Amino acid sequence: MVPVSPVGPADSWKTLGQARQGETVDGRSRPWSAGAGSGSLATGLVQLAWLLERVGSGMPGLRCTTKPEPWLAGEAELFVWEAFVSGTGKPVPAGITQHAADAAAAADTFADRLEDGSLSVSDVVCTPASSFNLAAAAAAYAGLAIASNELRDQVQVYRTRPALEPS
Repeated sequence: MVPVSPVGPADSWKTLGQARQGETVDGRSRPWSAGAGSGSLATGLVQLAWLLERVGSGMPGLRCTTKPEPWLAGEAELFVWEAFVSGTGKPVPAGITQHAADAAAAADTFADRLEDGSLSVSDVVCTPASSFNLAAAAAAYAGLAIASNELRDQVQVYRTRPALEPS
């Protein structure tokens, strides 16, 4: 998701492209629109659309959501969320690639949040700006069943911690 500044105030354009609340890592702001953020956004968006289309082609009628409540209630089979893998949450790969270590940290973080019941708490939000939910747009593009109002909903963003060491 990316923040969209309110249209009303004449100078609201000045906040376009700024960091979402909660994106500060190690005292530095990392806006989604900066070099690495915008590059990974563009790549990740087409990867997500491709992946969701492939999943949906094998599961016609798949219901998708970017909100944990419908997923937990069984109203959707697929819950799409964002992992924020940066700063102290960035794992050191041990015998695997950095991408695999990042994915493991994201999976561990999600499992912990599922277990402790904190899936509804997002570490990053767009407020006071509104949200443009790119995950919901990718799901709609892929032909998945997703509520159209989710295009303006926040996506749950979970800040990772390093992956657990294998025992």
